[in-house]
Amino acid sequence: MASPFQVQVPQDAPMMCGPVLRAVGRSMLRFGGWKLVGNFPTDKKVLLIAAPHTSNWDWIIGIGALLALGIQLTYMAKHSLFKGPTGWLMRSTGAVPINRDSARNTVDEIVDQFEQRDQLYYLIAPEGTRKKVERWKSGFLRVAYKAKVPVLRVSFDYATKTISLGTYAELTGDIDKDLEAVQNYYSQFQGKSYS
Repeated sequence: MASPFQVQVPQDAPMMCGPVLRAVGRSMLRFGGWKLVGNFPTDKKVLLIAAPHTSNWDWIIGIGALLALGIQLTYMAKHSLFKGPTGWLMRSTGAVPINRDSARNTVDEIVDQFEQRDQLYYLIAPEGTRKKVERWKSGFLRVAYKAKVPVLRVSFDYATKTISLGTYAELTGDIDKDLEAVQNYYSQFQGKSYS
């Protein structure tokens, strides 16, 4: 059986787990029939965006991919997921809680993290919800503009059961134009369902 893991990882990338957990992640992908393709960038600071985000299964499949990569990512998750026994799992995989009802400026907080660290891979689901939306939230673009970091497009395609580390988005600085271009790129991928 072909390996579900077809990604090159930079030698100096910060790792969150060793070979045993990476093997677990690859087994999770293989068991679900998923494959992970593409190349992880060599840049020290990258904002990754993952879409379409349509199901709770995205997180489970994403954890398999994250373990398979072994790379230390930081990503946002609903603050309610940090309560009880799932809290340790969330934190150990790089999640940081976000309260959508809070008035704090999440964009500036993420930009600060990019400025304070020598190396950071930060993952965002630009749709901001699993519900179908016509226009995505533009916060990821404002982070990219302010922190001056590239945006790597990551896709979940349930039609082919493929997670792809795609190419960098070509940003112009025009937020409406860039948002439309990014959304159009993801129209070729099929999410699971809105659940």
